[in-house]
Amino acid sequence: MKVSVTYDGGFSALSKRIEENIEAIVAAGAEAVAQSARDMCPVDTGKLQSSINVSTNASSAEISADTDYAAYVEFGTSKMAAQPYLVPSLLLNTEAILYAITAELESL
Repeated sequence: MKVSVTYDGGFSALSKRIEENIEAIVAAGAEAVAQSARDMCPVDTGKLQSSINVSTNASSAEISADTDYAAYVEFGTSKMAAQPYLVPSLLLNTEAILYAITAELESL
């Protein structure tokens, strides 16, 4: 009995498509976390919530809240209890990140 296995180079093509689209793939995962952070963010004026954004650079993403007091809300102060929204959104959205990345990969 003889068995023959032939590789058609399909992984190479997929790898190239992933490399070409890596920024969109990473951005999809990061956007899932950012949306969760917006949902979890305490709202008074809405300024902090609307300042949460995603910036991507090739194969990395950064989720930030661009107000002077964002860190005080996240971590608290000696006079104010913490109201975390960024770190918990990352920790709670591992599945959402993987789903967003998977959906982006499946669209390739």
